[in-house]
Amino acid sequence: MVYGGFPGGPGFGFGYGGPGFGGLGFGGPGFGFGFGKRGFGRPRFLKRAALGTLALLLDGPADAAQIVQRVSEATDGAFTPPQHIVELTIGLLAGRGLVTVDNGVASLTEFGNNMLAWRGISSETAHAFLGQAAQFGDVIKIRWGLVELAGLARKIAWTGTDEQKAKLADARTKVLAAITEATTSLHSALAES
Repeated sequence: MVYGGFPGGPGFGFGYGGPGFGGLGFGGPGFGFGFGKRGFGRPRFLKRAALGTLALLLDGPADAAQIVQRVSEATDGAFTPPQHIVELTIGLLAGRGLVTVDNGVASLTEFGNNMLAWRGISSETAHAFLGQAAQFGDVIKIRWGLVELAGLARKIAWTGTDEQKAKLADARTKVLAAITEATTSLHSALAES
């Protein structure tokens, strides 16, 4: 189903759940910068990021760096979206008529305000949700680190030199050993409780 140009139901996609926050995400329905099943850089992620950015513009006009700062502050530093993703989402929002952009500073349009109101999203609900997301800071950091690592590995595997591919093979051995050790440790911790 499509609402306001975005797939899913009322809400937006960070994924920690709760009433009024629709879309698929990390662990269920949610809101914001999107840790969904389809991964980073995909259309669903960008649409969730756009809605999270839109909600943060309820606090007033901002450029991409200010949106990044707002997310970081609201999550007590647990999550800091990449500025280039926020810049991309601002462009997406402008293309949909949800914001206007003047010298890199985005401002909500009447249509953007109305869409958020229709979805029941206010500045307070956006900040409350991002505050709850802070408890998942370690999970977010691990996920971002693994995504970045996978992106670098993919780039080297496809286009790297022989020297870079040798470093990738060495890194793969170290990373897989670290992942195995961490997984064993976490399974042990769960078994103890």
